[in-house]
Amino acid sequence: MTTSQIYPLELIDETLDINATDNYDLTLELSDEGVSLAVLDLLRGKYVMLRHYPLEDSSSGTLRSYGEIMESDDFLRRRYRKKFIIIPSLNSTMIPAPVYEPGLREDYFRFNFGSRDDEQVIANNVSFPEAVVLFSPGKDAVGSIPSRWREVTPWHHTKPLLSHVSAACRNSDDCYIHLHYEKSFVTVAIAEKQNLTFCNSFAVSAPQDGAYFLFSVLDRKGIRHDENIYISGAVEPYSEAHIALLNFSSGIRFASPVIRQSFSYVMNEIHLHRWLNLFTAASCE
Repeated sequence: MTTSQIYPLELIDETLDINATDNYDLTLELSDEGVSLAVLDLLRGKYVMLRHYPLEDSSSGTLRSYGEIMESDDFLRRRYRKKFIIIPSLNSTMIPAPVYEPGLREDYFRFNFGSRDDEQVIANNVSFPEAVVLFSPGKDAVGSIPSRWREVTPWHHTKPLLSHVSAACRNSDDCYIHLHYEKSFVTVAIAEKQNLTFCNSFAVSAPQDGAYFLFSVLDRKGIRHDENIYISGAVEPYSEAHIALLNFSSGIRFASPVIRQSFSYVMNEIHLHRWLNLFTAASCE
Protein backbone atom coordinates (compact mmCIF):
# COMPACT_ATOMS: atom_id res chain seq x y z
CA MET A 1 0.00 0.00 0.00
CA THR A 2 1.25 3.46 -0.91
CA THR A 3 0.57 6.31 1.50
CA SER A 4 1.44 9.86 0.55
CA GLN A 5 0.15 13.40 0.71
CA ILE A 6 -1.14 12.98 -2.84
CA TYR A 7 -2.85 9.60 -2.44
CA PRO A 8 -3.58 8.84 1.23
CA LEU A 9 -4.81 5.37 0.15
CA GLU A 10 -3.73 3.83 -3.13
CA LEU A 11 -3.75 0.17 -4.14
CA ILE A 12 -2.78 -0.61 -7.74
CA ASP A 13 -2.31 -3.94 -9.50
CA GLU A 14 0.71 -4.03 -11.78
CA THR A 15 -1.52 -4.95 -14.75
CA LEU A 16 -3.41 -1.64 -14.57
CA ASP A 17 -2.95 0.32 -17.81
CA ILE A 18 -4.02 3.96 -17.82
CA ASN A 19 -4.13 3.82 -21.64
CA ALA A 20 -6.62 0.92 -21.70
CA THR A 21 -9.44 2.35 -19.60
CA ASP A 22 -11.99 1.60 -22.35
CA ASN A 23 -11.76 -1.95 -20.98
CA TYR A 24 -12.48 -0.83 -17.43
CA ASP A 25 -15.51 0.15 -15.36
CA LEU A 26 -15.09 2.96 -12.86
CA THR A 27 -17.05 3.34 -9.62
CA LEU A 28 -16.82 6.66 -7.79
CA GLU A 29 -18.19 7.41 -4.32
CA LEU A 30 -18.62 10.94 -2.96
CA SER A 31 -19.29 10.76 0.78
CA ASP A 32 -18.63 12.72 3.95
CA GLU A 33 -15.53 10.55 4.30
CA GLY A 34 -14.10 11.81 1.01
CA VAL A 35 -13.70 10.65 -2.59
CA SER A 36 -13.23 6.94 -3.29
CA LEU A 37 -12.79 5.19 -6.63
CA ALA A 38 -12.41 1.61 -7.77
CA VAL A 39 -11.44 0.31 -11.20
CA LEU A 40 -12.74 -3.02 -12.52
CA ASP A 41 -10.75 -4.72 -15.29
CA LEU A 42 -13.44 -6.32 -17.45
CA LEU A 43 -11.05 -8.55 -19.40
CA ARG A 44 -9.61 -10.11 -16.24
CA GLY A 45 -12.83 -9.86 -14.25
CA LYS A 46 -11.15 -8.36 -11.20
CA TYR A 47 -10.74 -5.08 -9.37
CA VAL A 48 -7.30 -3.69 -10.03
CA MET A 49 -7.31 -0.29 -8.31
CA LEU A 50 -8.65 1.41 -5.19
CA ARG A 51 -8.03 5.01 -4.22
CA HIS A 52 -9.44 7.07 -1.38
CA TYR A 53 -8.96 10.79 -0.73
CA PRO A 54 -10.12 12.19 2.63
CA LEU A 55 -11.76 15.59 2.36
CA GLU A 56 -9.35 16.87 4.98
CA ASP A 57 -5.83 17.43 3.68
CA SER A 58 -3.54 15.46 6.00
CA SER A 59 -0.64 17.87 5.60
CA SER A 60 -2.44 21.18 6.15
CA GLY A 61 -5.61 20.17 7.99
CA THR A 62 -7.72 22.15 5.51
CA LEU A 63 -10.85 20.83 3.84
CA ARG A 64 -10.80 20.23 0.11
CA SER A 65 -13.82 20.17 -2.17
CA TYR A 66 -14.90 17.13 -4.15
CA GLY A 67 -14.12 19.07 -7.32
CA GLU A 68 -10.56 19.89 -6.26
CA ILE A 69 -9.85 16.25 -5.48
CA MET A 70 -11.40 14.94 -8.67
CA GLU A 71 -9.58 17.41 -10.89
CA SER A 72 -6.26 16.31 -9.41
CA ASP A 73 -6.75 12.60 -10.15
CA ASP A 74 -5.24 11.33 -13.39
CA PHE A 75 -7.56 8.31 -13.73
CA LEU A 76 -10.72 10.40 -13.41
CA ARG A 77 -9.83 12.20 -16.63
CA ARG A 78 -9.90 8.99 -18.69
CA ARG A 79 -12.67 7.31 -20.70
CA TYR A 80 -14.30 4.16 -19.28
CA ARG A 81 -16.72 1.60 -20.62
CA LYS A 82 -19.14 2.44 -17.81
CA LYS A 83 -19.13 4.79 -14.85
CA PHE A 84 -21.08 4.49 -11.59
CA ILE A 85 -21.41 7.28 -9.03
CA ILE A 86 -22.56 6.62 -5.46
CA ILE A 87 -23.58 9.48 -3.15
CA PRO A 88 -24.59 8.32 0.35
CA SER A 89 -27.38 10.39 1.88
CA LEU A 90 -29.32 10.19 5.15
CA ASN A 91 -32.57 11.41 3.66
CA SER A 92 -34.25 9.00 1.27
CA THR A 93 -37.62 7.38 0.78
CA MET A 94 -38.63 4.17 -0.95
CA ILE A 95 -41.80 3.90 -3.06
CA PRO A 96 -43.13 0.51 -4.25
CA ALA A 97 -42.64 0.33 -8.01
CA PRO A 98 -46.27 -0.60 -8.85
CA VAL A 99 -47.62 2.63 -7.33
CA TYR A 100 -44.76 4.98 -8.23
CA GLU A 101 -45.64 7.91 -10.49
CA PRO A 102 -42.56 9.63 -11.99
CA GLY A 103 -44.36 12.95 -12.23
CA LEU A 104 -44.85 12.96 -8.45
CA ARG A 105 -41.18 12.39 -7.62
CA GLU A 106 -40.66 15.72 -5.83
CA ASP A 107 -44.01 15.42 -4.06
CA TYR A 108 -43.17 12.00 -2.64
CA PHE A 109 -39.84 13.26 -1.32
CA ARG A 110 -41.08 16.56 0.06
CA PHE A 111 -43.97 14.86 1.84
CA ASN A 112 -41.34 13.12 3.98
CA PHE A 113 -38.62 15.77 4.24
CA GLY A 114 -40.14 19.14 3.43
CA SER A 115 -39.03 21.24 0.48
CA ARG A 116 -36.23 23.50 -0.61
CA ASP A 117 -36.29 25.40 -3.89
CA ASP A 118 -32.76 24.36 -4.84
CA GLU A 119 -33.24 20.68 -4.04
CA GLN A 120 -32.63 18.06 -6.73
CA VAL A 121 -34.49 14.80 -6.19
CA ILE A 122 -33.01 11.75 -7.92
CA ALA A 123 -34.80 8.44 -8.53
CA ASN A 124 -33.09 5.03 -8.50
CA ASN A 125 -34.81 1.79 -9.43
CA VAL A 126 -34.00 -1.14 -7.15
CA SER A 127 -34.95 -4.79 -7.65
CA PHE A 128 -34.88 -5.88 -3.99
CA PRO A 129 -37.62 -5.06 -3.37
CA GLU A 130 -39.22 -3.84 -6.62
CA ALA A 131 -39.18 -0.18 -5.70
CA VAL A 132 -37.87 3.31 -6.44
CA VAL A 133 -35.51 5.03 -4.03
CA LEU A 134 -35.74 8.83 -3.98
CA PHE A 135 -32.98 10.94 -2.47
CA SER A 136 -31.51 14.40 -2.62
CA PRO A 137 -27.70 14.47 -2.70
CA GLY A 138 -25.87 17.57 -1.55
CA LYS A 139 -25.26 20.33 -4.08
CA ASP A 140 -21.52 20.18 -3.44
CA ALA A 141 -21.40 16.51 -4.46
CA VAL A 142 -23.66 16.79 -7.51
CA GLY A 143 -22.02 20.03 -8.63
CA SER A 144 -18.58 18.43 -8.59
CA ILE A 145 -19.48 15.75 -11.15
CA PRO A 146 -17.64 16.65 -14.39
CA SER A 147 -19.82 17.88 -17.23
CA ARG A 148 -18.63 14.98 -19.40
CA TRP A 149 -20.36 12.62 -16.93
CA ARG A 150 -23.69 14.42 -16.80
CA GLU A 151 -25.42 11.45 -18.42
CA VAL A 152 -24.59 9.31 -15.37
CA THR A 153 -27.40 9.23 -12.78
CA PRO A 154 -25.94 9.14 -9.25
CA TRP A 155 -26.98 6.26 -7.04
CA HIS A 156 -28.06 6.35 -3.44
CA HIS A 157 -25.93 4.06 -1.28
CA THR A 158 -28.92 1.76 -0.69
CA LYS A 159 -28.92 0.67 -4.35
CA PRO A 160 -25.66 -1.34 -4.06
CA LEU A 161 -26.33 -2.10 -0.39
CA LEU A 162 -29.69 -3.74 -1.10
CA SER A 163 -28.16 -5.57 -4.04
CA HIS A 164 -25.66 -7.04 -1.58
CA VAL A 165 -28.41 -7.97 0.91
CA SER A 166 -30.34 -9.71 -1.88
CA ALA A 167 -27.28 -11.74 -2.91
CA ALA A 168 -26.36 -12.55 0.69
CA CYS A 169 -29.78 -14.00 1.56
CA ARG A 170 -30.55 -15.58 -1.82
CA ASN A 171 -29.95 -19.19 -0.79
CA SER A 172 -31.32 -19.08 2.74
CA ASP A 173 -34.61 -18.38 4.50
CA ASP A 174 -32.71 -17.35 7.62
CA CYS A 175 -32.99 -13.80 8.92
CA TYR A 176 -30.29 -11.60 7.39
CA ILE A 177 -29.38 -8.45 9.35
CA HIS A 178 -27.09 -5.76 7.95
CA LEU A 179 -25.80 -2.55 9.54
CA HIS A 180 -23.97 -0.12 7.25
CA TYR A 181 -21.97 2.82 8.62
CA GLU A 182 -21.42 6.19 7.03
CA LYS A 183 -19.68 9.05 8.84
CA SER A 184 -22.84 10.67 10.23
CA PHE A 185 -25.53 8.00 9.87
CA VAL A 186 -26.17 4.29 9.73
CA THR A 187 -28.49 2.20 7.57
CA VAL A 188 -30.22 -0.90 8.92
CA ALA A 189 -31.51 -3.50 6.44
CA ILE A 190 -33.25 -6.74 7.43
CA ALA A 191 -34.38 -9.58 5.16
CA GLU A 192 -36.57 -12.44 6.36
CA LYS A 193 -37.33 -15.45 4.18
CA GLN A 194 -35.61 -13.64 1.27
CA ASN A 195 -37.90 -10.62 1.56
CA LEU A 196 -36.81 -7.17 2.69
CA THR A 197 -38.78 -6.38 5.83
CA PHE A 198 -36.93 -3.29 7.07
CA CYS A 199 -34.67 -0.60 5.62
CA ASN A 200 -34.07 2.77 7.22
CA SER A 201 -31.28 5.20 8.05
CA PHE A 202 -30.60 6.95 11.35
CA ALA A 203 -28.44 9.98 12.13
CA VAL A 204 -25.67 9.22 14.64
CA SER A 205 -23.50 11.51 16.73
CA ALA A 206 -21.60 8.97 18.84
CA PRO A 207 -19.94 5.61 18.04
CA GLN A 208 -22.45 3.72 20.19
CA ASP A 209 -25.49 5.11 18.37
CA GLY A 210 -25.39 2.52 15.61
CA ALA A 211 -25.76 -0.31 18.13
CA TYR A 212 -28.58 1.52 19.89
CA PHE A 213 -30.63 1.95 16.72
CA LEU A 214 -29.95 -1.57 15.43
CA PHE A 215 -30.96 -3.39 18.60
CA SER A 216 -33.97 -1.12 19.09
CA VAL A 217 -35.17 -2.22 15.65
CA LEU A 218 -34.47 -5.90 16.42
CA ASP A 219 -36.37 -5.67 19.70
CA ARG A 220 -39.38 -4.05 18.01
CA LYS A 221 -39.41 -6.80 15.39
CA GLY A 222 -38.92 -9.58 17.94
CA ILE A 223 -35.61 -10.73 16.42
CA ARG A 224 -33.16 -12.43 18.77
CA HIS A 225 -29.78 -10.80 19.42
CA ASP A 226 -27.94 -14.07 18.76
CA GLU A 227 -28.61 -13.89 15.01
CA ASN A 228 -25.58 -13.13 12.86
CA ILE A 229 -25.29 -9.40 12.19
CA TYR A 230 -23.25 -8.22 9.21
CA ILE A 231 -21.63 -4.78 9.23
CA SER A 232 -19.99 -2.67 6.54
CA GLY A 233 -18.80 0.82 5.77
CA ALA A 234 -16.90 3.25 7.97
CA VAL A 235 -16.37 0.97 10.98
CA GLU A 236 -13.05 -0.58 11.93
CA PRO A 237 -12.43 -3.82 13.86
CA TYR A 238 -12.49 -3.18 17.62
CA SER A 239 -13.34 0.47 17.20
CA GLU A 240 -15.81 1.99 19.68
CA ALA A 241 -18.66 1.33 17.26
CA HIS A 242 -17.65 -2.32 16.84
CA ILE A 243 -17.19 -2.89 20.58
CA ALA A 244 -20.61 -1.34 21.26
CA LEU A 245 -22.14 -4.01 19.00
CA LEU A 246 -20.15 -6.79 20.66
CA ASN A 247 -21.57 -5.74 24.02
CA PHE A 248 -25.01 -6.81 22.76
CA SER A 249 -24.16 -9.76 20.51
CA SER A 250 -21.36 -12.20 19.78
CA GLY A 251 -22.67 -12.71 16.26
CA ILE A 252 -21.12 -9.61 14.71
CA ARG A 253 -19.55 -10.33 11.30
CA PHE A 254 -17.80 -8.01 8.85
CA ALA A 255 -19.51 -8.30 5.47
CA SER A 256 -17.65 -9.12 2.27
CA PRO A 257 -18.89 -8.34 -1.26
CA VAL A 258 -20.98 -11.12 -2.79
CA ILE A 259 -20.02 -10.56 -6.42
CA ARG A 260 -18.77 -12.57 -9.37
CA GLN A 261 -15.65 -10.45 -9.83
CA SER A 262 -12.41 -11.14 -8.00
CA PHE A 263 -9.84 -8.84 -6.44
CA SER A 264 -6.21 -8.17 -7.17
CA TYR A 265 -3.86 -9.48 -4.51
CA VAL A 266 -3.12 -5.86 -3.56
CA MET A 267 -6.60 -5.69 -2.00
CA ASN A 268 -5.42 -8.14 0.67
CA GLU A 269 -4.15 -5.09 2.57
CA ILE A 270 -7.65 -3.67 3.19
CA HIS A 271 -10.85 -4.69 4.94
CA LEU A 272 -13.29 -5.32 2.09
CA HIS A 273 -16.31 -4.46 4.26
CA ARG A 274 -15.15 -0.83 4.25
CA TRP A 275 -15.70 -0.57 0.49
CA LEU A 276 -18.69 -2.90 0.16
CA ASN A 277 -20.87 -0.49 -1.85
CA LEU A 278 -17.99 0.63 -4.04
CA PHE A 279 -17.21 -2.96 -5.07
CA THR A 280 -20.87 -4.01 -5.42
CA ALA A 281 -22.05 -1.19 -7.70
CA ALA A 282 -20.90 -2.76 -10.97
CA SER A 283 -23.02 -5.85 -10.16
CA CYS A 284 -26.23 -3.81 -9.80
CA GLU A 285 -27.00 -3.57 -13.51
